[in-house]
Amino acid sequence: MSVSFKSQLAPKSLEFKPSEIIISDKYCAILTIISYPKAINEGYLANLTQLSGIKICIKHIPIAFSVLSKMLNKEIADMKARYQNEHDRTIQEQIRQDYESIENFIQMLTATQARIFDFQMHVMISADSHEELENKKVQVKNYLDAMGMKGLVLRFEQEKILKSMLPIFEANDIEERVGTPIPSVTMAAMYPYVFDSIKDPGLSCLLGVDYSGGVILFNQFLYQTKKEFNRNNANMIILGTSGSGKSTAAKVLLRSNIRNGHKIVAIDPEGELEDMTRLYGGDFIDLGKGGDFGMINPLEVVLDADEDEMKDGVGYAILTRTLQTLKAFMKYYSPDIEEDTLTMFSEVVQDTYKRYKIDYNTDFSKINSHDYPTFDDVYATIKGRLLSMTEHTREREVMERLELKIRPLTRELRYYFTGKTTIDTDADFIVFNIRELMNADNNIRNALFFNILKYAWGLTLDREVNTILMVDEAHMLLADQNTLGAEFLARIQRRSRKYNTGTIIITQQPTDFAAPNVIIHGKAIFDNASYYLVMGLRKQAVDDLARLVDLNDQEKDSIKRYSQGQALFVCGSRRMRINVIATQQELESFGSGGGL
Repeated sequence: MSVSFKSQLAPKSLEFKPSEIIISDKYCAILTIISYPKAINEGYLANLTQLSGIKICIKHIPIAFSVLSKMLNKEIADMKARYQNEHDRTIQEQIRQDYESIENFIQMLTATQARIFDFQMHVMISADSHEELENKKVQVKNYLDAMGMKGLVLRFEQEKILKSMLPIFEANDIEERVGTPIPSVTMAAMYPYVFDSIKDPGLSCLLGVDYSGGVILFNQFLYQTKKEFNRNNANMIILGTSGSGKSTAAKVLLRSNIRNGHKIVAIDPEGELEDMTRLYGGDFIDLGKGGDFGMINPLEVVLDADEDEMKDGVGYAILTRTLQTLKAFMKYYSPDIEEDTLTMFSEVVQDTYKRYKIDYNTDFSKINSHDYPTFDDVYATIKGRLLSMTEHTREREVMERLELKIRPLTRELRYYFTGKTTIDTDADFIVFNIRELMNADNNIRNALFFNILKYAWGLTLDREVNTILMVDEAHMLLADQNTLGAEFLARIQRRSRKYNTGTIIITQQPTDFAAPNVIIHGKAIFDNASYYLVMGLRKQAVDDLARLVDLNDQEKDSIKRYSQGQALFVCGSRRMRINVIATQQELESFGSGGGL
């Protein structure tokens, strides 16, 4: 037996109440807009349509000029009478302004020969429960108030309004009572259909095309020359599953920054940038092999303080931050390390620094890589303190646990973590790779990843040049809900603008950023990015991303269905669906290591 089209459309149940409608398992209410602001900009309703859980219905019915003339004359006569009878000067002034507004309205009609329409607008709010519906009504009403509009739930009229919104029903008397006369030019600006591609001035990148066919010319450092659309830094986050096109998008951006003479420092765990790095004369440093191939000393201090901060006497903060990052390193290396052992580690490291004449008063700008201790020195400090502890105490027990943690760093893992920093490069395109360790134990891989990030951040602190810090597979930094590591990445996001650095953080797992223990830092990482490029994601990843950034229902559904290269591009306050494009020449320059 075939199912009729009508039965397919019909809800399972429909119940009208005085101020709401229950449609199947959804609770709904319709707000009718009864007043509008005196002036609007193009695409006035665009932001309203982005709110989740709402549908907007707009109707416009032509008004004959004779009818409009009578309405205007009556309104003018009423205003004159009210003005003469009103003794409150404040209210008189409001009436006078309304009178001038009508005069301007008449002048505009005469000058433009615009047609007049009875503009009717309804906002349907839906929710999963009555309580959620009430909360959403308050939120939407507040949003409308901020836009200069007023919306009311017309009690006992919800059925008529719903029928008025649907094209399958005849017109009813509600349409004669809720409209507002609006000229066609204003009405056109009310609609949210604004085809607004991005064409940034200056050193821009051809990132792709929007859904209307307009090109996306994107300048990641636009904030330096122009304040626009909440674009106040150069930080970008790229999200997408494997094969969604995020590698191609990242390489398009990198290639543009290379062309523009910007410095590039990239962490590339899988080695996808090797061919591209060689092509453009960069240094591809394979730290996954360790030893002679390259070493970064975890105990080396990153000079994350500018000249002004040093003059203000806050140089001590440098060592404090270093101790925090070392504790984060230990959490990656040994996720189960106890807090008392971690505290003891901090004390031992400070004692070791003191043997090298490094303390809170040290001028770190005068120290080079060979002046720092290594884990061999830390281990020696631990062994010395154990020898001085002749009795079995709680402190000795903690120190023994710490010795067991540090010992592997000085033996089987020494070629990755113990030694002076050997990186010596003056290239403007530097890529760090740990491909050989990607299948190693997670704790070793993640500790090395974090150690590289700390060092890479230190290479981006030259305020005289624009720098891009790219971090691929960034979700690994939040592994095991490492709050200290998440806090470090959030600090990079906050401080990057100070050093004219823009970040490109790439991840396929927003879930890790939304985990309970790190979501505060996860939100800080996302909040301090002016740009998001959201490519195809699975349902759970989309739900977790919605906890970090604002996504409406339509965007959530679209992201789950994106094909390769399609993306939601959030550029400051603007949001649009785009297709990332790369020319054949660009694809060839990317090499064989990933892309598309």
